[in-house]
Amino acid sequence: MIDFSEGMNVIIGKNDIGKSTIMEALEIFFNGENKDALVKLEVEDCNVNSTEKVIEIGACFTFEEEEITVIDSSNPTSLKDEYLLNKDGLLEIKKIWDCSKDKITASSLKVYLVAHYPKGIDKPLITLKQEELRRELRNIAEEIDNYDLVNKNKNAEMRKALYKYLVNEKTEFETRFIEIQKIDKDSKDIWEKIKSNLPLYFLFQSDRSNSDNDSEVQNPLKIATKKALAEMEDRLNTVVKEVDEKVSTIAENTINKLKDFNGQIANRLKTKLNHKPWDSLFSFQLESDDGIALNKRGSGIRRLILISYFRAEAERIAEERNNKNIIYAIEEPETSQHPNFQRMIIDSLLKISSDDKHQVIITTHTPEIAKMVNLDSLIFISKDEYGPKIVREEEEKLKGIVKSLGILPTIESKVVICVEGENDINFIRNINQAIDDFKSIIDLEKANISMIGMKGSNLVNWVNRNYLKNSNVIEFHLYDNDREDYRKTIEEIKANNDGRRFGEITSKREMENYIPPELIEEEFGINLDLEKMNWDNVDVPKLLVSKIMQHIKCSKKREEAIKGCLNGQLSKKITKEHLIYCNSYEEIKSWFEQVAYLYNKNWYEQLLQSPTTSLNN
Repeated sequence: MIDFSEGMNVIIGKNDIGKSTIMEALEIFFNGENKDALVKLEVEDCNVNSTEKVIEIGACFTFEEEEITVIDSSNPTSLKDEYLLNKDGLLEIKKIWDCSKDKITASSLKVYLVAHYPKGIDKPLITLKQEELRRELRNIAEEIDNYDLVNKNKNAEMRKALYKYLVNEKTEFETRFIEIQKIDKDSKDIWEKIKSNLPLYFLFQSDRSNSDNDSEVQNPLKIATKKALAEMEDRLNTVVKEVDEKVSTIAENTINKLKDFNGQIANRLKTKLNHKPWDSLFSFQLESDDGIALNKRGSGIRRLILISYFRAEAERIAEERNNKNIIYAIEEPETSQHPNFQRMIIDSLLKISSDDKHQVIITTHTPEIAKMVNLDSLIFISKDEYGPKIVREEEEKLKGIVKSLGILPTIESKVVICVEGENDINFIRNINQAIDDFKSIIDLEKANISMIGMKGSNLVNWVNRNYLKNSNVIEFHLYDNDREDYRKTIEEIKANNDGRRFGEITSKREMENYIPPELIEEEFGINLDLEKMNWDNVDVPKLLVSKIMQHIKCSKKREEAIKGCLNGQLSKKITKEHLIYCNSYEEIKSWFEQVAYLYNKNWYEQLLQSPTTSLNN
């Protein structure tokens, strides 16, 4: 099993270890039944060591409660109320193909919902027809309240009454595989609704043929087509319904006339709508205005079209609210690209992945790309005597990635400022540059001083943290006072008095508390009068979660965005007068004075000669 993060995911591993297999398996899962699928499943794809000739691909999904409300043909219900979620409360779908025949056909596939289902119910209620539900209700008519009030013409109402009787606090649950094809046809809209809520999945493979409809060119336009149609889904469904109704009326009239000739044949006839996917009706091409066919251009140019699409998409997402969940899967986006363009496409993908409705999965062999993302975005595949495996233990995973990609420490300075994370780094850099007094003490932009985050952050910081453990680099640690473990770390540093590591704890709760509330009020148009009296101790980001950036639905992502804004653009607006008014000026000044003292060349040389010398003496 692979746990993908909700935003960016970077898969790393040696060649032929299974990175592309993961991407292609997802393509088969989401699009394998479509005619335009990039990857078609074949019998030969079955594991050669498998004793049972089947292929299984499963996926779990999180949904907002309102997103997984579904409609059967009689009444609104939900996956949760129907016990169709797995034990973790996720929608889990498993697709199984029978590979025992000569080839894969439509009948080879069975689709299941993996449900945490109440024991003691022989057949899942969702699979029962209306008359079967009525019979089950009649069997317990004397044992349930308000039997006569249960609407026997609404399947969801009958199932609800049955669940109320059959399930209680003592009920045990088990994992059940509920086959989609066996869901009663009267409830078929449940599966249609589930499918309509699944994300769109778009795969960009690394190696391509030079055909006119090369997917590197086609796919961005194909994506745009599918997304445009998805936004018009309700209108298109109305068109389909109207056409179906009109054609069905004509067909019924025709059948009625046929009965005059042969009633037996007429009784066996009925209309069935075979509706092709809307996107199959549209095909777009990009033409070069100098007469040179695009597929004749170099692979690098064709990949630039892909980059340009993602850059445009990142800007569009920033301006619009998107309603469709989308997964972009891109193999080796660095292929055929200059390093500058590699950074541009990853920056664009990071922006896209930060949106609640978008998820990005990429594979890479490039250290620079791995260094640009958070640690929890990294997925590492290794291989042992049993075959490929996903490395889950963080320390083992990170060591494997560093070794695989050959990532080296970036610390070349003699002094390092160690803080909690990237937001603290931004705050300290910005306030140093914003206030001339601090800049005159030591200019962090010009001085040969590194800054690293000691918690979480990215791969580079992890490499640097491990490097510091066995180095002679001078460290100045500056941590927030909101956590006891930070306090203990600084106490240990001062107690060790090793002449190499020094540290301070902030007097205020976090860096955000050094930002004047008046600046925040002005920036976001809110009132913070009630919080100003205790501003030094307020959890500022959490306070603001309920007040600003409500367009970001996920509260965790909203809080991250707020922290980024406060420590980014807003910290640049802080003045000396602000800090004096908030009684913060002298404290922050002392931080830079200590860093400047440690950075002093003559002192540093003396330290090397006398390692017992300590700033804390």
